[in-house]
Amino acid sequence: MTKVRFFNSLRFKLGIIAVFLIGVPITLGAILYSRTVKEIIIDKYITTALESVYETGEKISLYLNDLQKFSIIIVSDQSFLEMLRHPSVFSKNDFNIKLRNFITTRADIEAIHLLLDKDYYLTGAKLASQLARVDEALINSSGQPVWLSTREEMVEILAGTFKKYYFTLGRKIIDFNTLNEYGYLLIDLDEVILEQAYTSIKEDEGSEVFICDQAGRIISHPQKNRIGESILNQAYAGEILANKKGQIQFRDRIEQVALYSTIDNGWKIIKTVPTSYLFKEINKIQRYLTFGGLFYGIAIVLYIILFAIRYTEPMFKIMNVIKRVEEGDLQARATVKTNDEIGQLGDSLNKMIAKMQILIDKLVKEEQEKKELELEALQAQINPHFLYNTLNTIKWMAKIQGNQSVSKAITALIKLLRISTNLGRNMISLREELDYVKDYMVIQNLRFNKAINIEYIVDESCLDLIVPKLILQPIVENSIIHGMENEELQIVLKIYKNGHQLLIAISDNGPGIKEEILENIFEAASDRNKFSKVGLNNVNQRIKLYCGNEYGLDIKTELGQGTTVILKLPC
Repeated sequence: MTKVRFFNSLRFKLGIIAVFLIGVPITLGAILYSRTVKEIIIDKYITTALESVYETGEKISLYLNDLQKFSIIIVSDQSFLEMLRHPSVFSKNDFNIKLRNFITTRADIEAIHLLLDKDYYLTGAKLASQLARVDEALINSSGQPVWLSTREEMVEILAGTFKKYYFTLGRKIIDFNTLNEYGYLLIDLDEVILEQAYTSIKEDEGSEVFICDQAGRIISHPQKNRIGESILNQAYAGEILANKKGQIQFRDRIEQVALYSTIDNGWKIIKTVPTSYLFKEINKIQRYLTFGGLFYGIAIVLYIILFAIRYTEPMFKIMNVIKRVEEGDLQARATVKTNDEIGQLGDSLNKMIAKMQILIDKLVKEEQEKKELELEALQAQINPHFLYNTLNTIKWMAKIQGNQSVSKAITALIKLLRISTNLGRNMISLREELDYVKDYMVIQNLRFNKAINIEYIVDESCLDLIVPKLILQPIVENSIIHGMENEELQIVLKIYKNGHQLLIAISDNGPGIKEEILENIFEAASDRNKFSKVGLNNVNQRIKLYCGNEYGLDIKTELGQGTTVILKLPC
């Protein structure tokens, strides 16, 4: 049966109609609405956010200007200048006391460094872990304040050693009355002061606020490991460093807006905000509209599809049943519960399949009975020629050897005849089947004057397994018939398990089987001289009939080396 392509199905066509009549208009409306609202939101946000960035920049400028004024107070203090003019008159303790008097007036200053030609003084909450640095800008200054970039420093205080970040105000100390240069004053401040100034304008969800200097090096950042990084590789760096204030939209990994303002000392305060944050509310509304539209659209589509299913579903069921019957499943039935023509079609199909099942079962049963009758008839046949030879052997034994051997031969023959003529049992234990072979070998050894040696290698746990009757003796007999060319025939019968399989290997040292004979060996008729007339093909067919097609005989042979027949049966 040819399967209807999905694109040709009625359901697909109805779905396409629903999509174009409902889905497309809703989608276009949502896109236009989203774009318009997003443009309005970003414009309003930029206006408001820029104002907060400007105000924060002004606040930081006031603070830095206040520090600069404080540094002027220090370097213009007459008593301090007097100490610098005559350092030999004053002790180190005098300098430390003077610096301590300055620092106690402000709680925000971490340390004050005084670097003279030959002396270095430090006062504050920390102990000196390294000499204060003096960069080129400070050296080249003419007494104006110079802001040095933030640095990481391991600070030793009473509680231990800690990592802190300091930004520094430096000023060259010049006596403007004499224009003498005495050294440098450096004021260390905790970088957290700057962070606290801009924390209030930082939103969550990926926004970022930080301060960088004129060269693009980060002075303050909530993520301390980023202090000292350069922003020159950022998409917004060129415009921000070149302009005093404004905003720029850019895309790094995500689309963002950067807002910036310039502090009085030349530093930049920068705020970056992902547009996803700006559109958070509109996205929420958009999701509601989308879900509402989807719900409405799905409801309409489902209504159309359910309307179609009423007429198409019974046909699909009938088509599915026909396909299963094509694949061999005659148990399939169409469950069509309608009173229209489709329902009548389903009932007729079910009746037809049921009749097919009855006919097939009848044919299978007849074929099975036929095979079993043929097998029973074949097993019941005792070859008269073999029986004549056996009785003739017994007659001569009676004359030559006496009654003991005659009794032994007759006993073995009776056992053979009892099993081979027992039509009521097709399956026997492996123990009985093995005894049958042993009785058969008693007669053969008497007949050939013990010229046949047979060795039994048996896994005792296998002997109670049930196997088809007459599967070993025909193979042993086949080895004797075709292997007696040797002066002394050797046969090995090995019984063992391999996983869930029972394996029986019967090997002989006969001449082997030619390739052309081996190819047709399962088709060969039974030999009229054989005791049971049961050939290899019969054994193979009966094993498959009773045990399954995966079981049967496997023959391995090599000319001049002998033959091995392996029987595979279930455990």
